Amino acid sequence: MATHAVDHPQAENWWPGSHLIGYEHGFANQAYDILRVLNGEEPIVPLPDFQDAYQTQRVLEAVIISAEKHHPVFPRRREINEI
Repeated sequence: MATHAVDHPQAENWWPGSHLIGYEHGFANQAYDILRVLNGEEPIVPLPDFQDAYQTQRVLEAVIISAEKHHPVFPRRREINEI
């Protein structure tokens, strides 16, 4: 990610504008948000939940099936309570 505080709420905590931040910085940002929530505050960026993880896994599974069958796969969005 190229830091640009105007576009991202956590970029101001890192380097000056247009500098790259690394993979590990995302974990520091997430840890900060988790600590905010544990302190009763709102996170700066919404934290993922089980529903987000479930939808991510569905996309990853579709990628594997698509690669195996050599054609596109278009899974219908399903909510957790539909399982």
